[in-house]
Amino acid sequence: MKRVFWGFVVFLAILSQAAFAEEELRLPEVAPPSSWGEGVSIVRFFLAFLVVAGMLWGVSYLLRRYSGGSLRFSSSHYMRLLDVLPLRGNLTLYLLEVGKRIVVIAHTGSTVREVLELDAEDLVEQPKTEGFSGYLERIFRKSSPPG
Repeated sequence: MKRVFWGFVVFLAILSQAAFAEEELRLPEVAPPSSWGEGVSIVRFFLAFLVVAGMLWGVSYLLRRYSGGSLRFSSSHYMRLLDVLPLRGNLTLYLLEVGKRIVVIAHTGSTVREVLELDAEDLVEQPKTEGFSGYLERIFRKSSPPG
């Protein structure tokens, strides 16, 4: 069965090469661009890039301004998402403020469960962890010469 398949593939390859060999490609002659033309096309490309980047910045500015500082398009008058903590695989904890209650909800795949309920006084903000840029800054600050 494999021999028949590969024989058919080789036959099609030979047939397609024979069809292309009969046709003669007649392409128009193109003169190489002058050096002045290349410079103009680079400037046009750069200007077009700046226009597109400016348009993207303008759209993002308008979205941030009219969405109240966040790019969330859904909002609720009765609850607010305070924090999200992805733990492992598909397990995620959500901290919600519902009225004056604070609710911790666990989400795994298709299951959502309330884990516990807290008072606002029970929450203690954790100190911000140092990111990678802060780590690099601390390392290079130690290795830089005093002065």
